[in-house]
Amino acid sequence: MEACHDAQVPMDSNTTLHHTLEDEKPANRELYQQAIGALLWLMVGTRPDICFVVGYLSRFSSNPSEQHWQAVKRVMRYLKRTADYSLHYTADSQQPMFKGYNNASYADDKTTRRSTAGYVFTLSGGAVSWASKQQTVVALSTTEAEYIALAQAAKEAVWLRTLVSDLSSLIGPPSCVVIHEDNQGAIALARNPNFHGRAKHIAVRFHFIRELVESKIIFLEYCHTEYMAADALTKPLRHDKLSYSAGLMGVYHTYSG
Repeated sequence: MEACHDAQVPMDSNTTLHHTLEDEKPANRELYQQAIGALLWLMVGTRPDICFVVGYLSRFSSNPSEQHWQAVKRVMRYLKRTADYSLHYTADSQQPMFKGYNNASYADDKTTRRSTAGYVFTLSGGAVSWASKQQTVVALSTTEAEYIALAQAAKEAVWLRTLVSDLSSLIGPPSCVVIHEDNQGAIALARNPNFHGRAKHIAVRFHFIRELVESKIIFLEYCHTEYMAADALTKPLRHDKLSYSAGLMGVYHTYSG
């Protein structure tokens, strides 16, 4: 891939992949899995901007086709273009201890109709924790998908806050963790202690987020979709939107000099 043409994005925003059919050309499964493993290593370490795409492509590791292999090579072409990208952190006393972003792509899997959830937490302008995962249950609405995703992000916020508490002698006592959410319905569901009729079917384990809000462990703040950093963790984006989301996560070009 050293002589390949680079790509502006790791996956085209119109791309939809499916599991390999009997009449499709299979790819080398071992090579495919090795490539996914290498991309996962990079994504976990320093590149949250490829988190969604790598997680999406890993779903086909057991039986990849030539179409899936071409999609993997597209990620490598994007990495060639952005080889000098890195995570950046800046000292800014005006920023909160942690800032979180949460998002969900409703029923984006055409086969299972499950949604993809993503969150990212930043510290001093750079990402310190991020994830993109397909939800284990089928959500019945956009609000429900966002609420379930919010519960997962809240658990990570609690862990980060506990970590800060353990290090309080070094960096001060933990503060309320702000999580940005672009769905007003999910925010209302988390803030309202009254029982919502439309939420009777939602598993009890997701409602613990209300206690976290009431206890001021986390604070939910509305964020317009246009400024949602976690957008890149739930779906493939156009070049301009991906660059913006990556920038919010602190991933951008490293300038020399």
